[in-house]
Amino acid sequence: MSTKRWYVWNGVKNRFVPAKRPPQDPKIAKAMQRLKIRLATTNDRQKLFNFRREAIETEPEIWLPDELDLNKIRKNINEWEPSEYPNNFIIVAELNGKIIGFLHLTICYRLFNGGPSAWVEDLFVLKNFRGYKVGTKLMEFAKEIAREKGCKTLKLIVGLENLAGLRFYRQCGFKTIKVGLATMKLKTQ
Repeated sequence: MSTKRWYVWNGVKNRFVPAKRPPQDPKIAKAMQRLKIRLATTNDRQKLFNFRREAIETEPEIWLPDELDLNKIRKNINEWEPSEYPNNFIIVAELNGKIIGFLHLTICYRLFNGGPSAWVEDLFVLKNFRGYKVGTKLMEFAKEIAREKGCKTLKLIVGLENLAGLRFYRQCGFKTIKVGLATMKLKTQ
């Protein structure tokens, strides 16, 4: 078992705090031999919804308010058509028919970098399955897709207060720079 630092979200302090790494469950560790990392299909809609619902129910404090509406989430999943978004890849980690991890990869063209670039839009592993290299395997799958698509870089945005995420991404080989994230909601017609 690793003695490296482990972080958990503390809702009272409203931030990640260092904690003792929980022991691995031997049953889960053995089951990980059957873990499948693959691209999601429209046949996975219900599994994707169940995954997101469990993620929200087990850790409601980490989600933004607009990420908690299960009706909206179900609608979005049901309207998702991969053929309409050929540069987006929904990668799932599936164990015994249940999605336990998720990574959304987007490929875009970078005009001034001279080629395609890949962005990790979302990465999430259910709480009970963290510490078993699920996120690492999802990231490796994403890296392979990015390489196949000729990408020169793989990028993501992570909050500087997300100590668990920062540590994980550094272990995956990312270099973190200080950056601000600005977003704007667009009104649809």
